[in-house]
Amino acid sequence: MQIEHKIGQLLFIGLPTTHVDHATRELLEQIQPGGVLLDKANIESAEQVVALTTEIRAILKVPPLLAVDQEGGRVDRLRDILSPMPSADLLRSSGDAATASRLGEITAEALRLLGFNMNFAPVLDLATDDAADNGLRGRYLGSAPGHVIALAGTYLEGLQRNGVIGVGKHFPGLGATTVDSHAALPQVKLSREELKERDLLPYLEMFSKINSRLVAVMIGHAHYAAYDGAAALPASISKNIVNGLLREELGFKGLAITDDLTMGAITATRSSGEAALLAIEAGVDLALTCGAPEQIFATWQTMVEAANNGRITKTHISRAFDHIARIKAMVSPPLPFQEDTIPRLRDAIAELNLSMQNSQ
Repeated sequence: MQIEHKIGQLLFIGLPTTHVDHATRELLEQIQPGGVLLDKANIESAEQVVALTTEIRAILKVPPLLAVDQEGGRVDRLRDILSPMPSADLLRSSGDAATASRLGEITAEALRLLGFNMNFAPVLDLATDDAADNGLRGRYLGSAPGHVIALAGTYLEGLQRNGVIGVGKHFPGLGATTVDSHAALPQVKLSREELKERDLLPYLEMFSKINSRLVAVMIGHAHYAAYDGAAALPASISKNIVNGLLREELGFKGLAITDDLTMGAITATRSSGEAALLAIEAGVDLALTCGAPEQIFATWQTMVEAANNGRITKTHISRAFDHIARIKAMVSPPLPFQEDTIPRLRDAIAELNLSMQNSQ
């Protein structure tokens, strides 16, 4: 594999359109990314998404991770295709782990039907202030570690038992933040002990579970003074957080992905290309960048140059390839698309919503 394509495997990218036009094809063919994330702007109908994911797989030489943010509630990319999925708030109110497992199963079937093999969910952040304007309102599964572990664990089990990899987010925890990282860099002033007693418990517990093991995490864009001192360094590019805390202290051997490097928490102080380099050096496997095609190309070119001059080492690439390959070996292929499956899934989601509302 050429070095350009090896570097491409370390990128998770977004796309600009709902179909593979000339610019999108050029982006995919040149970079050969390890993963592709579809957002709401890429999604119009079931048939359109199936056509898009099918063509992406045909263009890429190495089978990609194809992901979507499908949490339900506020973050529901498939609401125009299916019925709106239950929110985290509704699941939290019901407290029903069996319902969480069923939601995971339905989500996995829907995603595989559309060609996806990865879901950027569940959210593992612990609610500190439900009203805080930090981008997480309505997305918490609970305020106590045990509640989050119970619901997220059974959801993850339902999801992964049915062939879709779940990604826990946003490590090491954004529940104590008061700023939305889409706009600026949040500050977390908790001590290491406080983080270990609360925010880190869902990760630590789910790293060791058998049936619902968390094998992929998304690193958030917040600054943790307990680990990085006064320097305003986002966790997603911090060696102390990724390599030190996640890899060495917690013993995580799975896949580490950054949150989107085009968010304000990153771009206020550095380019997404420089951030991607720092993330890989910090121990991340896949750098997520969902900007315009020219911004994605610039990030890729910065990383290729860094590989050619030795900043991204063979060790960096080999480590990431091992983690990526292990996750890709766990996913299941897409399900054959059948139109009558969509109404059945809509009915199943509506039934789930109704049962949860009645249980309150």
